[in-house]
Amino acid sequence: MDKADYILRSLSKVSSKRWEHYVINRLYHRLNDPEIEFVCQQCIRKNDKFYLADLYFPQFDLYLEIDEAHHEGDNALINDARRRFDIAEASGLTEMRISTSGASIESVDASIEEFVELLRRRKAEAGEFDAWDYENRYKPEPHIARGYITIGPHSAFRYQKDALRCFGYTKGHFQRGAWNLPPEVVDEIELSGACMVWFPRLYEQKRWKNSLSEDGRTITEINKNPEDAYSERWGKRIVMARSRNALNQTLYRFVGVFEVIPEYRSGNERRYRRIARSVKTISAANLHKSANV
Repeated sequence: MDKADYILRSLSKVSSKRWEHYVINRLYHRLNDPEIEFVCQQCIRKNDKFYLADLYFPQFDLYLEIDEAHHEGDNALINDARRRFDIAEASGLTEMRISTSGASIESVDASIEEFVELLRRRKAEAGEFDAWDYENRYKPEPHIARGYITIGPHSAFRYQKDALRCFGYTKGHFQRGAWNLPPEVVDEIELSGACMVWFPRLYEQKRWKNSLSEDGRTITEINKNPEDAYSERWGKRIVMARSRNALNQTLYRFVGVFEVIPEYRSGNERRYRRIARSVKTISAANLHKSANV
């Protein structure tokens, strides 16, 4: 899927909601900035609750809600406030709103213009703005060129092999739960001991009940069979958690470097704490050069 296809699919996702469709399409065309990324109907999770943000802007950590008639009334206002609180607590995102209920098209257009100006100011004030590079957003090359990967909206990969290329991997398709980092890679990226790149599913499955805490600092891994236990032998885990994007594509998202909490080293339940939000990367070519020095 190329960028044009992504944009066309995104703008057509809300065609059944007239005002939402109008606001999002007008906003996109008035903004007219291909460097600003947007996501329609972004799923945000808090515990067992799922919310859909009408329009999400990952570069600015904010989302837009379009209020239509169903947002009126005391119960709707209470639910909206609870929803806003849950999303802020789960993701740290800022909410902006445009009301269309009982509004004229002229007043809605004015609200859209205000929001467009807000986005333009945010971009101008960002300093080194990280432009939307759709074609390369899931590729390892930008992270390798930068020399590190850090937690953020662009630290995700479509395939496990691409995540592994950030650490000198040169082989083909990879489809396993983890990859052991070679000792020379561990040294180059300034870690120590036995390390792995881990691709966990941080949600409940048939055999496992895994989760990432809301603040992103703790991973809990539970084997549902209490007799199936082992002792953790890894010093550190570079975690690429399996997830899905707004178009339901599987992604492997970097969520940090973790180590086991000592009191959970053995048994059928393990807990890991995040020790770093970023980690160095290295290409296979540079790894080869280092080995020959």
